[in-house]
Formats: sequence, structure tokens, C-alpha cells
Amino acid sequence: MKQRLAKLNALFHELFSSESGFSLRLRLFSFLILFLSAIMLTLLVILFSTGVFSVGLTESRIFLENELNHIAKNTKNGYGTLSVEGVALSEKIAAQIEAELGENGAIPADLKTDPALLERVLQSCVDPLMAALEKNAASAVFTILDATVNPGLPGAEGSRAGLFMRNMEPNAVNRTNPSIQYMRGPITLARERGIRVLPQWEMEFTVQPDGFFYKTLQSAANSPDPSRSYYWNPKSVLDGDYEEAMLLCVPMIASDGSVLGVCGFEVNAMLFKLQNTPYASRHKRVFSLLAPISGDTLDASAAMFAGSYDEKSGLTDSTLTAGSQNAGMTTFAAPGGLRFCGLYQEINLYPKNAAHSGERWAVAVMLPESDLNGYAMSRNIPILLLLVFLLVLSVGAASLISRRYLAPVLHSIDKMKTQGLAEYTKTHIREIDDLFAFLAEKDAAANAERKEPKSAGIEAGRPGPDAEAMFLEFSRKFETLSRAEKSVFNLYVQGYDAKEITQILCLSINTIKTHNKRIYWKLGVNSRKELMGYLRKMREQGFDVHVE
Repeated sequence: MKQRLAKLNALFHELFSSESGFSLRLRLFSFLILFLSAIMLTLLVILFSTGVFSVGLTESRIFLENELNHIAKNTKNGYGTLSVEGVALSEKIAAQIEAELGENGAIPADLKTDPALLERVLQSCVDPLMAALEKNAASAVFTILDATVNPGLPGAEGSRAGLFMRNMEPNAVNRTNPSIQYMRGPITLARERGIRVLPQWEMEFTVQPDGFFYKTLQSAANSPDPSRSYYWNPKSVLDGDYEEAMLLCVPMIASDGSVLGVCGFEVNAMLFKLQNTPYASRHKRVFSLLAPISGDTLDASAAMFAGSYDEKSGLTDSTLTAGSQNAGMTTFAAPGGLRFCGLYQEINLYPKNAAHSGERWAVAVMLPESDLNGYAMSRNIPILLLLVFLLVLSVGAASLISRRYLAPVLHSIDKMKTQGLAEYTKTHIREIDDLFAFLAEKDAAANAERKEPKSAGIEAGRPGPDAEAMFLEFSRKFETLSRAEKSVFNLYVQGYDAKEITQILCLSINTIKTHNKRIYWKLGVNSRKELMGYLRKMREQGFDVHVE
């Protein structure tokens, strides 16, 4: 019985110990992990294919689309309204000037030769300009005559008489006179009307040959219809001023076709921000801009900005080139490695066949690419944490299942080690229970066939007449020993103990014990004492028990 138990123990040791391979529990655990990994991989594929991990990008794109549509519509309506009002204002101011000239017996050409007319003409323009400024959502209103009060002074070609009045609260609901301040024009007109004068006041405008004034005059010369020759000057700073603004420049054309000058409205950076700043609850650094566009490049240096853009980054002095697509959004590259993601839409600031209809403008809404990626990651973090939690839970479940599943088997093996094969406990696993029952039957049959008197007689020193037959039987059993087991056996025959054998063969004590168990089992003995008894009696009978 003990030999069978030793055989079973050695079998399990070889199959399931860390020295010979993976344990049964580790094998089951690994199988469960592979199975769970396949499930997790399938889940990930499903999540990726259904766009779950791109939900942050999708939300951002929808947000940008809504903001772009709103801001583009607001810009088109606002700038379109100002364009219509500017054309109406130019016609009204032109008529007012002609009426004033008629009362003084003058014609439009006299403005350039009779500076005394200029102040009276400008005085007649104050009320229409103030009324237009109070009526419209503009930061300022102006008129510039193609004449100067000092035509004989040096630099007179770059100086033009006119009026410029600014509304300090351009987005207020109720626009009243105290919010209007005076920046260009005869100082006497401001004092007569009680209008506060700004610190940057100057008598006349300074105009440049390539500036908005002469560009508008050239447009009027080619197209005498103000509704076709007006011009939106990109973001710039008026000479002597400090505020960035876009200027609507409409030519003032007299009834005889002569161009009297330019009038129009100003939309400064503050007003543009108040009207077109995107909703920044989701993305703190989102911004919009209105910019000239050429090909796929937005001219940020001439653009109006609204929102949380960083002026210190140099973006307002550069260009933005539209590039690749990212989840339906356009990637914009700026000099210096800056990258933004957003959407843009072209808008028309001019009617068809107008003098400047070939100039393209676009409204864009965008944010830094790093902000977009960070937001997308923040939306994915809960999903990733859930997947990690499920993975950890699955590993724990696999460990628990493998332990609970194998617990009956290991318990039954431990019981057989101490009480014998006949006392095994059923595991309720059919294949394992069949194996234990088979081994128990084999052990019982072996015990019944074993001849105890012969073994006991040899161990007691009473050799029987069939000692030679017993030696032949032992010889046959010796042939079943492995080379390593024979080496251990020969050293025992020579009188060495287990500790000495470990030093001679350079093996661990556990390995020697394992060889001992297998030697006992193969030779049919239960202990070293019994084995040595056989060997001693065989020597007494004259047999050589050395194994080759």
C-alpha cells in the first residue's frame, strides 16, 4: 500500500511540481486568464468599432460645429447689416455735403481749394454720424473728406480732414450721448456739442498711399456704386490710435460722380469679442476668429479674435495653415510648432461682382490640439478605469475559481498521503474519482499478492530455500531503476547515508529523497531498513548485490 502511495505521490510531484512543469492550479489559472483576456479583447474591439473611445472627440466636434454655425451666422448678419447701413450713411452724408456746398454757392471740387468750407461741411455731418453710431452695433463712426485745411503745408498729401467718434460702450442696450467720445475733427465741433475728447485726438487723419482711404477711392473710381465699391479693411490700428479694429470704408460719391471721400463704421477688437466669443464651459481655451483666407491658409495677423487665445504665443502675428483631419475637425499649424484643431467656414462680406468680391474671408472656431486630446482622454479615463477594474476582478475570480475547483482534489491527495489509497475522499469530479478508485483497487490487489512471510523471514535472518529465485526477482527489479537511481542505490550498498550521498553526487536532499521513494517503490520495499535487510541476507547467501 505504501509503495502505491509513494508511486502516486511521485506521479503528482512530476506532473504538478514547479521542478518539472506548471502545477495543475497554475494551468487552470492560466487557461482562465486566457479565456478572460479573449473576452476583454473582444470587448475592446467592440468599444473601438462603436466609437466609444472617440466620444470626447465627437462631442468636441459637435460643440465646435454649433459654435461655428452660431458665430458665422452672427458675423454675416452683423457685418452685412453694417455694410447696408454704411452704404446708406455714405449716400446721406454725400447728400448733406452737397446741400451744404449748395448753400455756400460751392461745388464738390471747391473742398480741395477752399479750406474754409471744410469745418462748415463737417459740422453738417455730425448729427447724421452720431445718429448712425447710436443706431448700429459699431464701436465708432467716421467720415474722411478728400481735402485738408492746410494744403500748402509739408506732408499735406498725407493729411485729410474728417470726423471720428467712438462709442465707449458699443454693445450696450441703451446707447446715449455721454458714451460717445471725439477722436478726430475740429475741436470746436466737440465743444459745441459737449462731446468728450479722447486723449489720442488729432485734428486730421493721417492717410497712407496704400491704406484703406486710397484703396476705397480707387474702388469708387472703377465702380461708382457705393454698394459695389465699399471695402472692409482687415484688422489694423488707426494712425495715432491704439485699438485694433476693422473698418468699413464706403465711398461718398456726389451727384456729379466726383468722390467726396470715405465714411463708414469701425468694429474694434473689444466689440468683436463681446459679440463672437465661444461658450467656454467645456473648453477653456476655445476661440474664434474672422480672417482673410488664401487657399487653405488663414491670415491670423489680419484677423479679429474672440475668446481665450494667447496673444503672447505669437499667434496674432502669424498664419494658420489648414492640414489633416482629426475626427472630422481640421488641424491648423502655426509657426513655432503651435497646432490647433477646429472648423472654419467661408463667409461673403461683399455682394457678387463687387470691387472686392474676390477677397475671401472665413470664420473659424478652434482650440489648442493638446486641449482637445486632453479632453478626449479625460472622457476615456472612466471607461479605462472600468476596464482595469474588470480585469483585476477577472484575475481575482480566476484565482478563486482555480483554488476552489482544485481544493477537493488536493484535499483527497493529502488524505491519501497520510491514510493510504483506500481512504481517499471523493472529489465529485468523475475522472479524478475514477483514477483514485483504480489506484485503490490496484493497491489492494498488490497487498493481497505480496508474500509477507518471505519478506519477514529475510529481514529476520531466516533465509528460505528460494533465496536464489528472490535474488533473480530483485535483479529484474534492479533493471527498472534509472541511471541516477542506480548511482544512489550503489552508494547505499557501500554503506553511505543520505547526507553523504548528497555530497558525493552533488544533489539536493530533496532530490535524494525523491530517488529513495522511487527505489523503494520499484524494488517493492517500504523502508530503507527493509531494503538493507534484503541486501544483508543476500550477501550472506553469497550474492553480489552491486548494480551496474
